[in-house]
Amino acid sequence: MSEKITYDVDIHTANIRDAGTDAAVKIQLIGEKGTSPAIELDNPGDDFEQGSWGHYRLSIDDIGDLKKVRLFHNNGGFQAGWCMGALAIRWTQETRLGIGAEIKVQHWWPELGGVTGTALVKVDGSLFGLPTEVTVNGVWLANDSGGIDKTFDLKTEGVKSRIFTGLGPGI
Repeated sequence: MSEKITYDVDIHTANIRDAGTDAAVKIQLIGEKGTSPAIELDNPGDDFEQGSWGHYRLSIDDIGDLKKVRLFHNNGGFQAGWCMGALAIRWTQETRLGIGAEIKVQHWWPELGGVTGTALVKVDGSLFGLPTEVTVNGVWLANDSGGIDKTFDLKTEGVKSRIFTGLGPGI
């Protein structure tokens, strides 16, 4: 049986009009040794509302160092399109060393590059010299914005190690 690895996933829904979704959002982690199953991100309450942050803890078989992340949804619910503002993935491992502990932490985030979404301005301000479209920071997962299923390369700052000495963590 493969070792289970726990990842903490933090996702921000952009704080712009119509960014939130009621669709079932799923994630799939792709590593050097394999791919996780598709996992629905669902906490108690209403996930993926405009401007909200969600924290999800995933426990999966070891797939090696993460290389890519796939985000997608079922296109369900009212206004299914979703605009992800930010994503961070963190892995933490604690090893007891007699009277202390070694903590290893690694962070990943998507390589979004210049990917942005475009939101149409609902009121035509062209008569007043105002733009009819604005570019927003975030990635749209919507039928009218290139699809509801996107895969991103991940970058990392590498593994960080910290040794706690004493009778326990923080002492």
